[in-house]
Amino acid sequence: MTVAEISDLQRIPMAIDYRRMYRGTAIIAVGDRRLSGCTIEFSLEMSPWGTHEVTVRFIDQAEYPIVPAIKILKEYITALDRNGELP
Repeated sequence: MTVAEISDLQRIPMAIDYRRMYRGTAIIAVGDRRLSGCTIEFSLEMSPWGTHEVTVRFIDQAEYPIVPAIKILKEYITALDRNGELP
């Protein structure tokens, strides 16, 4: 199970600076098959130690196991943030 992409990524305006929220459509691939997109909402919150804590919430019902999907989505989102690819 891998994240193929997160499309339609939009930043949700927040009044606080240490938390960023986003909404998008996650497309998960299992083997060679890409599953239908599922709307997710995730946030990156700066901890007191300078690291980002990522939380992921599924808006739509997913057609794959949630716990492994959250784990790979957190890794994918962390990499996007590290590479400066989040709006």
